[in-house]
Amino acid sequence: MMNSDFIETSIEWPTWLAIVFVYSSWWYILVNFEVTPLAPVLLTVVLAFHGSVQHELMHGHPTKSQTINDILAYPPVALWYPYSVYKNSHLLHHKVASLTMPVEDPESFYLSAEEWNRDGTMRNRFAIFNMTLLGRLLLGPLWSFVGLKRQMIDSVKGSSFRQSLVWTVHELLVLILLLLVGIFFEINVLLYILCAYLAQSLNLLRSFYEHRAAEHQTERSVIMNTCLPMRLLYLNNNYHLVHHERPDICWYNLHIEYKERMHEYKRMSGGYIESGYSSWFKKYLFKPVDHPKHKGFSLL
Repeated sequence: MMNSDFIETSIEWPTWLAIVFVYSSWWYILVNFEVTPLAPVLLTVVLAFHGSVQHELMHGHPTKSQTINDILAYPPVALWYPYSVYKNSHLLHHKVASLTMPVEDPESFYLSAEEWNRDGTMRNRFAIFNMTLLGRLLLGPLWSFVGLKRQMIDSVKGSSFRQSLVWTVHELLVLILLLLVGIFFEINVLLYILCAYLAQSLNLLRSFYEHRAAEHQTERSVIMNTCLPMRLLYLNNNYHLVHHERPDICWYNLHIEYKERMHEYKRMSGGYIESGYSSWFKKYLFKPVDHPKHKGFSLL
C-alpha cells in the first residue's frame, strides 16, 4: 500500500484540479445558465464544493505559500463568509481542546447553560429544531447568516480598522458579484442567492453531527463512511476524526490514512462511526440529534 507521507511530498495536482474545476464550472454554468439542464442544481453543488475547496486551502494546500492559498480561496462566490473570518474561526476550532463547548469552540452548535436559561422559550425551541436535520437544513443557513451579520456589526463598532476592512471588502465584493450575476450573466439575483442558501444547507449536512459532546477528545469527531460522490463533494472531510488528528494531510490522502490505520481510528472514535449521510435522515430528520444545552464534560 502506498504510504500517505510519501504522497504528501508530491505536487498536489488533485488540489489544483479541484481549484480549476470549481471556478471554471462556476463560470461555465453562469455563462450557459439558460441552456444548461438543471443549472440551479448544478450551481448549488458547485457553490457547496467551493466551501470544501476553501477549507483545503486554509489548511495549507496546495502551495507552501499561505498567501497564495488565501488568494485562491478569497473570491466569495458562495456569498456567505468573509474568507479570512471563516479561516480564523476554523483554525481556532482545530486548536481548542474542548471541541463542542459553547464559546470556546467557534463551530459549536450547542448552547451554554447560561445561554439556554437566558434566551427564552421561543429561541430555545428554535435551538431544539436546529438540532434536527430538517431544522439544520432549512434554517441553519439563516442562523449562520444572522450570526455573521451580528459579528460584522460588532466588528465595525468595536474592533480594529483591519477587522472592519475585512467585512467592508467582503460586502463590496458580494455586491459586485451579485451585480455581475444580474447584469453581465443576466441571471435572477434572488435565484443565485437561493442557490447559495441551499449550498450552505448542503455543507451543513456534512457538519450536522460531525462533532458530539463526549468525555474523550478523540470521541468527539465522527468517521462517516459514505459514497464516492459525497466524499468528493466534501473532499474527504467526512473522515472528520482523521482530519482533526492530522489536519496537515491533504484531502486525497485522508482516505489512505484512514485505511492504513482503520482499526486505530475506530478505537479512538469510541464507536462514533456512521454509514452514510442517509442514516442521519433516517434517525434525525425530525428528532433532535442531541439537546442543544451542552451537558459539559471534563477535559480528557
